[in-house]
Amino acid sequence: MNTTEDPDLATTLVKGLKVLEAFRPARALMTNAAIATETGINRSTVTRLTYTLTRLGYLKQEKSKFRLSWRALMLVNPLLANLKILHIARPAMQALAQDLGGTVSIGTIDQTHFVYLETCRVNENIWTTPDLGTIGPLLPAAIGQALCALLSAEELAAKVKEMRRLFPDLWKKHGALFSQGVADIGRRGFCVAKGTWIAGTHSAGVPLIRDDNGECFAINCRVPIYRLSPNQIEEEIGPRLASLAANIRGQLRYII
Repeated sequence: MNTTEDPDLATTLVKGLKVLEAFRPARALMTNAAIATETGINRSTVTRLTYTLTRLGYLKQEKSKFRLSWRALMLVNPLLANLKILHIARPAMQALAQDLGGTVSIGTIDQTHFVYLETCRVNENIWTTPDLGTIGPLLPAAIGQALCALLSAEELAAKVKEMRRLFPDLWKKHGALFSQGVADIGRRGFCVAKGTWIAGTHSAGVPLIRDDNGECFAINCRVPIYRLSPNQIEEEIGPRLASLAANIRGQLRYII
C-alpha cells in the first residue's frame, strides 16, 4: 500500500504496524537497524516506535534486540477464536497430513498475498514448513490460486491487474500457471503447483468457502516430491483434498 495516496491515513500508526509485521520466524530477534532495513523506515523513527511498542507491551527488549511479546497475540486471538472453520477442519487436516506425509494448511487472502491460519503436519517434520501467520505471494502457490478462484470475475480481473503491476517479474514467471490453476479449479475442483512455491514439493489447492463478510478461505496439501509416486498429486491428493473441503463445508452448514 502506498500511504502517500491517502492523506487521511495515520502514518505513525502505519509505521508502527510495519514494525510489528517485520518480525518473522526466521527473524524473531531484530535490532533497530535491522528493522529499519526491513521496513524502509528511518532508524530514528524505528527507535521511537520500538520504544513505544515495548512500553505498551507488544515488544520485548533483549539487550540491543527486540522480539514480539505475547501481548501481540491479543490482536489476532479474537479473529482465530471465532473462526469455526479451523475447529472443524483440524482433525481431518491432521489425518490427511499424517497419511500422505506432508502438510495441510488453511489460508486466506491479504491483498496480493495469502496468509496461513492453520497448518497440520507429519510428526517427523524433516523439512521447513510454513505455519500460522506465514505470508506468501498468491501467484506461485496452489493455495493462492484456490483463494482467487473464490473471487468474482470482476474481483479476479482487478486482482490480476494489481499483481501484474506490483510484481511484473513474478507475473512473467508464474502468470500462465496461475491462470491455468484458477481454470483447473473450475474444471476439476482443485489445482496443482509443482515446486513453484517451495522447491522440492508439489501442492494441491482447493477453495473452501467465502463467508458472509466476503472473506475467502482455501486449503492446500503439500508433499515432498520424494514421497510422491508419478501423477499422485493429480490422481489422488487433489481429489482427496477436494473431498475433505466438501466435508468441511458440510459440517459448517450443519453448525451454522
